[in-house]
Amino acid sequence: MIKTKKNILTFLLIFIFSTSFSQTFTVKGKVIDSDTKEPLAFVNIVINGGKHGGTSDIDGKFNLSSDKNISILNFSYVGYFSQIYEVRGNEKNIIIELKKRVINLAEVIILPGINPANRIINNAIKNRDLNDPEKIKSFSYTSYEKMIFTVNKDSLEKIPENDSLSEGFKMKKFLKTKNLFLIENVYKRKFMYPDKNYKKVIASRISGLKNPLFTFLLSELQSFSFYKDMINISDKNYINPISKGSLKKYFFLIEDTTYSDSDTTFIISFRPKKNKNFDGLKGVISISTNKWAIKNVIAKPENDESGLSIKIQQKYEFIDNSHWFPVQLNTDILFNNIQVNDSTKSFKIVGVGKTYIYDIVLNPALVKKEFSNIEIEVDKNAHNKDQIFWDKYRTGSLTTKDKNTYHFIDSIGKAEHLDRKMKVFETFINGRIPFKYFDLNINKLLRYNDYEGLYLGVGAQTNESLSRNLILKGYYGYGFKDKKSKYGFNLSWLLNKKSDLKFSLSYSDDVTETGAVNDFAKESNFFNDDVLRSLFIKKMDKTQNQEIKISFRTLKYLKVNLALNNTKKTPGYLYNYLFNPGNPNILKTDFYFSDLSLGLRYAYKEKFIKNAYNKMSLGTNFPVIFFKYTKSLNNFLDGEYSYDRFDFKLKKSVYTKYLGKTSVTINAGYINGDVPYCNLYNGHGSYRFFSIMAPNSFATIRMNEFVSNKYFALFFSHDFGKLLFKTPKFQPEFAIVSNFAFGNLNNANRHLGVPVKTLNKGYFESGLLINNLLNMQIYNLGVAAFYRYGPYTFDNFHDNISLKITLKYTL
Repeated sequence: MIKTKKNILTFLLIFIFSTSFSQTFTVKGKVIDSDTKEPLAFVNIVINGGKHGGTSDIDGKFNLSSDKNISILNFSYVGYFSQIYEVRGNEKNIIIELKKRVINLAEVIILPGINPANRIINNAIKNRDLNDPEKIKSFSYTSYEKMIFTVNKDSLEKIPENDSLSEGFKMKKFLKTKNLFLIENVYKRKFMYPDKNYKKVIASRISGLKNPLFTFLLSELQSFSFYKDMINISDKNYINPISKGSLKKYFFLIEDTTYSDSDTTFIISFRPKKNKNFDGLKGVISISTNKWAIKNVIAKPENDESGLSIKIQQKYEFIDNSHWFPVQLNTDILFNNIQVNDSTKSFKIVGVGKTYIYDIVLNPALVKKEFSNIEIEVDKNAHNKDQIFWDKYRTGSLTTKDKNTYHFIDSIGKAEHLDRKMKVFETFINGRIPFKYFDLNINKLLRYNDYEGLYLGVGAQTNESLSRNLILKGYYGYGFKDKKSKYGFNLSWLLNKKSDLKFSLSYSDDVTETGAVNDFAKESNFFNDDVLRSLFIKKMDKTQNQEIKISFRTLKYLKVNLALNNTKKTPGYLYNYLFNPGNPNILKTDFYFSDLSLGLRYAYKEKFIKNAYNKMSLGTNFPVIFFKYTKSLNNFLDGEYSYDRFDFKLKKSVYTKYLGKTSVTINAGYINGDVPYCNLYNGHGSYRFFSIMAPNSFATIRMNEFVSNKYFALFFSHDFGKLLFKTPKFQPEFAIVSNFAFGNLNNANRHLGVPVKTLNKGYFESGLLINNLLNMQIYNLGVAAFYRYGPYTFDNFHDNISLKITLKYTL
């Protein structure tokens, strides 16, 4: 016992002695670009020319400690000249400026034998599932993010200091003390494997706005981690260099190696191999020998000519001594299509964003009932948090520049009524122009088709200023070619917000396309495929309709629509319907229908973002299915016909590595019973020899060329993107399209005055698209050619061809 106590005493004396007389040497600082003054993340730093040291963090800062005097620091970074710095004591605020060096990527790098970087990358690929944070059973964390918007510093530095009267100089002076814009968010996230996800935004602040109608989450601009096959940056997919097959597509090079007591870290640059066309990234990744995990990564698209150029950075830490986890995500944005101009110069807007992740809990006890189809929810009080709340969640205090930005932009927001203007903008993109108690409906102001010619009108609806639950809509318009007035109204009542339970009554006296499919869940916005096709419509029916409708959501992913309709249709063309085949003297020219319909839209695992005002879909990775059953009510109200109608639609898109995006749309319909021409199915054509392309329609079928009471149509497209051809300046995007249809018509002899042609032999067409020939930043233009072949080919080759202009949105 005495010996044991003696040993303990000896140990304590040694410990106290070593603690008292040992010294720790510390050096702190920041590494920046010598030209732009922007921080440089993950710079390799070696102490005293040995093997030990560290790296700058994601914000360029470093804090190095050693039990030996630190006299020399060696800084090395991919794409920059190395630098040696002589330390003078325990320096606290060293600023290291590294100078960029030009790397000629055209040079061929010859490595003897097997590239050693490939072995390291291969180990990282083998351990992807082990290190992927979204393969953990569950996790939760809190995140604070901040994004500033300013002007590209390179542009400002070129403005001479003696040009004090220029607008550029005034801007330069302004941006020394303020930014153009500032956004902050705090949210809490819960995740449960494999795909249960929920983010609750508990605080959000946008300079200039007191009560924003939207929340912009910076973290949504990039993939949460760098372990998926596809890295998503601003809604575009890129092949991950740490994925199966990437060694054949990417060139890797070990740029540096760092050592610590626990592991070795390899700094490896990557870029697509020459003559390999695919959507690739270039950058630098650091791989630790501890589980062969990613410690940090910097990446950006190899070639990005879109409206946004984005660079991402991710930093990981070893949490609970068990799993690597992202702790910071940086997102730098260059807005190529938004510029600030003075009389002589243009300045591009840039965004600098940082997302900090903390309070990380691995494998918390979560249950499924904590999750729903709401993936992002904004707390109703998120925009009203006080300074005490923000100080609790910010990872650091606001800078003087940040405070000046809020003070200045908030004062402008108040003076210029930015909240009101943002409300106008939000309403406008939803198709409305707001006034005090009502909104004007934009889609009722103007339209064009071959039947009506130019249509001018006005439409309005009450807004939430009058009532949040009760909405009254009405419209009136006039077609200058058919010389007819159109009008209608709708009264809807939101009974339950959670289930979107709505009851509505409507009446309309308008025109509808002959043989069209009325999809109850059709998206009514400019990006809908049918908007462009509607330009070519030739046959329409004057339609008077009364409707009672109930709609709601149920079973998480199902939208239901129940409707009772009473309709009168009068063809706007010469047509007679043989109402009774046994009596050829009974011909009808006006048609009365009464029916009850059930419409379903099912989108499995569809996710939504919800705020205090509305709920918006974030989409789904699974097929979206539409189904509608219509049961006629003969001798009820004005109904004269007896039939059952079934309509089906399926839409699915999938992105395949190294191949591109495949999209499939299937339409099918069946009518059991005889109905007039106006309620059959047309061929869904959009033919003009030269015109704008309408996706998911038959480019070589003439309008109303075919008619069916049962049909099946398949629209297939595959977009190769830039995979087939790419140069630094010219990046056309190739796509192929193939469409097929089959249909038939019973009792064709009952339709008089119109050509009756069926699809019973099968219809085929294919096309080649070359997109992105002219980049307009928000959208790009291209060309397409379609050819009609098979049983319905015309004798004249020219008649089988259709040339199109393609329109593809890039944002």
